[in-house]
Amino acid sequence: MGPSVPERQTLGRLKNMMPRSFALRGTGLFMLMLVMSSFSVITSVQASPTSLALAELDWQYHWGDLPFTESKPDLAAASSNWQTIEFPANPPGRDGRHYVWFKTVLPDVALSAPVIFVTSINLNVEVYLGDRIIYRFGQLDQDSKKAFKGWPWHQIALPEDFAGKPLYLRIYSDYTDIGLWGEAKLMERSDMLLHVISTGLHELIVAAFSLLVAFVTMVFALFRGTRQEFFYLGLFSLATAGVLIGENLAIQLVLPWPLIKTYLAAVSYFSMPIFIAMLLYYWLNGATGSRLLKLLAQLHLAYLVLAVALSISGFMNLAIFFPVFDALFVISLLIMIRVVLRISRQVNLSQQLVLGAFAVYAILLLLDMLVAHSFLPWVDFPIAIGGLVFALVLVVVSIHSYVQTNLAMEQLNLQLEERVSERTAELHAYAEAEQQRRIELERENQFIAELEKLNIDLQSCQSIDEAKILMRQRLGNVFKPARVHVSLDGEAINTLPDAQIRLQQLEGGSHVLASLTLETTDESLPRTQWEHFLRRASQRLTVTLGNIKLREDLQRYSFEDSLTGLRNRRFFDDALARDIQLAKRNQMPLSLLICDIDHFKHFNDEFGHDAGDAALQAVAETLQQYFRESDIPCRFGGEEFVVLMRDAVLEDAVAKAERLREAVQALDISYRDETLSHLTISIGVSSLSDADTDAETLLRQADQALYAAKQSGRNRVLSHHEKLKQSQAE
Repeated sequence: MGPSVPERQTLGRLKNMMPRSFALRGTGLFMLMLVMSSFSVITSVQASPTSLALAELDWQYHWGDLPFTESKPDLAAASSNWQTIEFPANPPGRDGRHYVWFKTVLPDVALSAPVIFVTSINLNVEVYLGDRIIYRFGQLDQDSKKAFKGWPWHQIALPEDFAGKPLYLRIYSDYTDIGLWGEAKLMERSDMLLHVISTGLHELIVAAFSLLVAFVTMVFALFRGTRQEFFYLGLFSLATAGVLIGENLAIQLVLPWPLIKTYLAAVSYFSMPIFIAMLLYYWLNGATGSRLLKLLAQLHLAYLVLAVALSISGFMNLAIFFPVFDALFVISLLIMIRVVLRISRQVNLSQQLVLGAFAVYAILLLLDMLVAHSFLPWVDFPIAIGGLVFALVLVVVSIHSYVQTNLAMEQLNLQLEERVSERTAELHAYAEAEQQRRIELERENQFIAELEKLNIDLQSCQSIDEAKILMRQRLGNVFKPARVHVSLDGEAINTLPDAQIRLQQLEGGSHVLASLTLETTDESLPRTQWEHFLRRASQRLTVTLGNIKLREDLQRYSFEDSLTGLRNRRFFDDALARDIQLAKRNQMPLSLLICDIDHFKHFNDEFGHDAGDAALQAVAETLQQYFRESDIPCRFGGEEFVVLMRDAVLEDAVAKAERLREAVQALDISYRDETLSHLTISIGVSSLSDADTDAETLLRQADQALYAAKQSGRNRVLSHHEKLKQSQAE
């Protein structure tokens, strides 16, 4: 199997028993809720919109190594031997070969810090972008000994100009698998780091829990020497924690030595059947099958010592021992499951719980092995759930043993009757505290319900103004019977600054949309509790109103034409009206150009609409090159473009338009390696002439000049002033 064996999440089984007190029972529930919450965080992080799975690319492979010239691979040497493959792993027809090449072409995606993230690679790899090496892990020289370096995850940094370039993977492996394994994605480096950290969050939680349970069970084993089961259970929990820590992706960020991590995971993983077999042997206590279990434990112990000794001495790679161990582990698990089923009715309830949890965990391990050996499709198999269940059972068993000991001690306590009165008083105080707690919970539930109703209604609002009206009408009802003053739009004086709804601006900074001030309170709850409600409401509504504002701002800023990259008609209309007012106020000139591509319909009919799009893009690029940063070129619609020239008189605008016409006429437009016919444009120019000229008039004058330019033969520049002269002359 591939590195999936050490990569699989073989979580420890921590067993604790049911305690008498409510507080102890809540410990296991709290840990379960904590791990499940970490799973929800991981799910949200993994759905990153900026990542691209490498399996979506077109891959080819070539068996055997390529020749090298001056330390660069001769990529053309095997041009006819490349074959198609869906994913760069385990091509057919290996026939004992240890070298393979994979290649693909990187897509054109927008990434600021692009990296390729791979869960694991069997075993050593060099990555080339073109003929330039950009990443190496392990030794790949043909004449050198290939030492096993461990199974890390790989972060392959790409240059900014990676798009469209060929990517080559040179891989060496004397292992059963060769190539990539697990996740393989092109993504942002920041997303990758967050993915690495969040993916192993639940594993670290369970590992910490396993270490805690191992300590507790070891303490029980020390103080109760006749209970050897706690000793083996503690060792098993310790091994589980070692596997989780050794295989956790985030650990590599702190401990950048993958071979040490692999040894930690291997030793822990190889020792797991030893401890569980000895536990079952202890419970059988000489019954039929107990000798077989002890033999299994001895066999796995010998295998562990042999694997570590041979790999450390350099005689064999540690990777070779994983497939053999998997086969041995499967046989051992099946034997132990059979023993569990046979003795399940002969043991007490605590032992039945442990055996049941072990059976579930063993089944999950077998399924994970099928995934690791590609009998099932790869998936991040939730072994952590099985380990957590086993761990919680171990907690229950341990605490149950502790509770039983305490019960025996309490039976010998001769002072029990003297404490009856004290316990009665305590219970009375507890009842009063519970009554107060009930009132507080009712108030809190009412607050949460009203807040969620308001929040749901706010989410349907289309604008901040609409949301403010709704808040003014209903926000005070959320805190009844207390009275809360809601101050909108302003930095109102507030004794609780964190009870403000503050919205972030896209341009930077923030402003206070609303401030909540507590005027009167309900005496059934302390003032601190109402202040806590204020803070919770402000935090909850800040998120909702922030989303509404973001939606509003994004719609307001959607002014770009998707084909050409120029501003669109909507932006132009706003800019024209605004700039005319500014030009009149400051008594500055303003000119407008309307450009139309001549015979563009004929061009589309002859070369196709895709070629027409390429022509529009070429003209748009020319517009961006030939005008100042203060000028505003926009796509007006279809094949028409407009340019708003600030602080430009008519003569300068006409001269600029003439140079633009010549530049477009000289354009060489290529599409699919074919040079198309040249384009020409006609341009109409108008200028702000007097104080009565408005946006509609200026646009109509330029359009009339453009029409006259078209009528007089196209491929020319004509101003509205020249058009008037021509009309008078006629």
